[in-house]
Amino acid sequence: MKQAVAEFYWEQIPNSARVLDLGCASGDLGRFKPQNSQVFGLELNPQLVIEANQYENVQLWDLDSQEALPFPDGFFDAVVAKDILEHLQKPWRTLSEIKRVCRPGGIVLASVICERGGRTWSDYTHVRGFTMQSIRQMFTHAGFQVLGVWRMGGIPLSSRLGLIHFVPYLLRIPVLNWFWTSSYEIKARKLSSE
Repeated sequence: MKQAVAEFYWEQIPNSARVLDLGCASGDLGRFKPQNSQVFGLELNPQLVIEANQYENVQLWDLDSQEALPFPDGFFDAVVAKDILEHLQKPWRTLSEIKRVCRPGGIVLASVICERGGRTWSDYTHVRGFTMQSIRQMFTHAGFQVLGVWRMGGIPLSSRLGLIHFVPYLLRIPVLNWFWTSSYEIKARKLSSE
């Protein structure tokens, strides 16, 4: 994850003291974290666990396992699941666990591959793609309040020029959407009454 992307994510989850980074890869969310935040990661690749532990408290974990996530109820202020839910056999089960470990009012920020055939199936580890409607519906059914869903993608130079905040707006333009939308971002809140 580029620094500009990590900073964009942190802006979506301000004042989060404890954050869970699902599928944390090399730990860049922790690498670029605010000073007062603590990041815990779960990662399937043993080599990446070693690398990520420089920046996060990371455990080797298979999110497709039937085991409960190794954290207590309500432990996290925010959960980030960047480019992970499309790899899971039952992402709704993972959302249930995310809900359990997230505090009431906590924020979940996820990125999922969009439903376009070439983008969805060019990676053999993808199990599914999502439409804006299906990702919103999955979060709603899991008991989250959806705060927003928007398109993201690698528009050339957007990170380098500090224009990442404009990408969702640019991808509303049909021709740009067609060429560069690769994922949908969703921001949701765990309902306080649960």
